[in-house]
Amino acid sequence: MQPAHFAASAYTGRVNLTADDVADLGLGAVLLGSGGGGRTTAAERLLRRILRTRGPLRVTAAADLPATDSVACVGAVGSSTVMVERLPGGEEFARAARFLERHLARPLAAVQPLEIGGVNGLLGVAAAAWLDLPLVDGDAMGRAFPRLDQTVLAGGPGPAVAALSDPTGNVVVLECRDDASVERVVRAALPALGTWAAVALHHGDAGWYAQNSIAGSVSRALTLGSLLRRAHDDPGRREEFLRAAGASVIFHGRVLQVLRDRAADHIGGTASIQHAAEPARTLRLEFANEYILALDDGLVTARVPDVICVLDARTWRAVAVEDIVAQQVVEVLRLPAPGEWTHPARRRQVDLESYGLAMIDQEPGG
Repeated sequence: MQPAHFAASAYTGRVNLTADDVADLGLGAVLLGSGGGGRTTAAERLLRRILRTRGPLRVTAAADLPATDSVACVGAVGSSTVMVERLPGGEEFARAARFLERHLARPLAAVQPLEIGGVNGLLGVAAAAWLDLPLVDGDAMGRAFPRLDQTVLAGGPGPAVAALSDPTGNVVVLECRDDASVERVVRAALPALGTWAAVALHHGDAGWYAQNSIAGSVSRALTLGSLLRRAHDDPGRREEFLRAAGASVIFHGRVLQVLRDRAADHIGGTASIQHAAEPARTLRLEFANEYILALDDGLVTARVPDVICVLDARTWRAVAVEDIVAQQVVEVLRLPAPGEWTHPARRRQVDLESYGLAMIDQEPGG
């Protein structure tokens, strides 16, 4: 059985974004982080403050911009843990975007979040406000991924250019042969930049963005966040959320064991979950920065690029990979992947092999 994929166009149509939207955007971004992407609390405060100061942010579809307008993705790269200790102030994001403009000799007409999942879902939106530019209702991942080359915009026209800026004012501009090289060079540079930096990359025309980026991501996060908030307050509305998200509950049970592999650049491991109604049934949940594979007694029920979400069974609050522990009672959800990831060449960028796991031919539910 082929897995379903969400239709991003169903979520488009936002006109502006205000401080009152930030809580829902944060909930949606955490959900689309698939257990990763970094904590959003500090970024929510930053975004709420700037929107209250500067007023509503204009949100537009890439297709509604003049086709030759210049667009880029803006976000953060590196340690989200250190970012909480060294909070962004906005200058680094504006600086990265302006140096990208200077290098390419083309002013930006709009910006788009690099990824909608996790903290970058908030920071990409805040970057548009800091730059006083319209926000493109889309992103390059449709969820959270750990690498800069795991985007639907990788391999775009022209050289792979990225500009990075750290909170102290240092700037690095890279022009590499491809996006995989950008990823490698950025990771090498991050220790000298204090382990995290603002980044602007994937420069292109609005017409190219309209054809290649994941449209409606910001609206989708807002919609899902709003529905999830209502489900927090009223468990009777959980089915409403599942229907609207095209999501399914693939497991309900108690966490038996969590084995972690903490490397310098990622958090990986496996969680074992015992089914609540069928104690002999176990879900094996693999994670590597994000949840990436769910095996129900050996049967694949979800796999990257699906968005695998672990929710506290009582509150329906998302449980991040660094927070899942033994004895928690959880529900595991599968949200369909963006349809853009169904293309074989793109899917190879984010499949299990890209995380160092052997490929599994079986499709979820197959």
